Amino acid sequence: MLLTLFYLSRQSLRLNLPRHLIRISVMTISTLSVNPATLFKTPVRAIWNVEGENVPTLWWPAKNPLPSSENNVGEPHHTVLFMIPGNPGVIDYYTPFLQTVHDTCEGKIDIFGASHLGHSWGSHITDTSKLYSLEEQVENKIAIVDQLRKIYPAGTRFILAGHSMGAWLALRVLKARPNHGIERVFALFPTIHRIADTPNGRKLSKTVLSPSLRTFAGGLISTLRFICSAPPVFQSLVGLIAGQEADMAKVTSQKLLHSYTVKNCLYLGNQEMDAIKIMDEELIEEHASKFVFYYGKTDGWSPIENYHEMQERFPNVKSFLCKQRMVHAFVLGHGEAMGLLVGGWINEKSI
Repeated sequence: MLLTLFYLSRQSLRLNLPRHLIRISVMTISTLSVNPATLFKTPVRAIWNVEGENVPTLWWPAKNPLPSSENNVGEPHHTVLFMIPGNPGVIDYYTPFLQTVHDTCEGKIDIFGASHLGHSWGSHITDTSKLYSLEEQVENKIAIVDQLRKIYPAGTRFILAGHSMGAWLALRVLKARPNHGIERVFALFPTIHRIADTPNGRKLSKTVLSPSLRTFAGGLISTLRFICSAPPVFQSLVGLIAGQEADMAKVTSQKLLHSYTVKNCLYLGNQEMDAIKIMDEELIEEHASKFVFYYGKTDGWSPIENYHEMQERFPNVKSFLCKQRMVHAFVLGHGEAMGLLVGGWINEKSI
């Protein structure tokens, strides 16, 4: 996809996209007409203004469009994968996963990923008292798909990938925009019903996710950040306590562990317990051919019983049980393995 780059000033670059603005911190350059896949090191990190909300995003531009279909000989078509994270909804956790998907598809698709509102810390945050509801997250994802559809030419094929409660969000997007060219929905370790009745849901009771807990957690995080004021020290402490590798500990310490973002994650979690209860059977049945559900064998958020239930209730829907011992939070250590799997689904087109 060719974009025109306009010179601004002071190392700020603006991509001229319809009806919204992306700012990227890169070298100052003059007006050029280029393929961004050849100009930037992927992923392109940007703040996307969507209906007045600043959304941290990752973007892997397609190097070359996919081959043309039989009905449009000579004209390449576009395929766009939109990644919707779970909770915490920090898209940076998905970088190894999405990079692997892009590589597996030989760079022939565009990939977009967006953080949840209020879940990723940065200078884009203007109101640190705002707590975003589950419905606001739904509306934001719908608005992003609307924006993407305006950017890409008619006939573009969209794939939604949702992880955990992001799978539930993906279903809501499909329900709201059934005629937007959404051809596939990949639901990875999906929590699309009875989330409060799962083993982990019962542990994180409404008491744990209560307003008083949010206040305590926010204060604790602020205190720890004050004590460990040097970022490398705080990152090392996070890695030690959470058992995370350096790249993921960096995301956790820099993007997630702030009073404001932690409060938003807990607030969303509380709302999930109340809202994600009943499976939308009608939607799944209506769009059965579009879905791929992927479950884990030992998943405390989406137990193996959900996989068996999906197979029994929807025999025409593709559902798989993980054979690679991946955990629910696959982004922490299994991102590449999942990326190979999802990239293979896209390449095969028969999945």
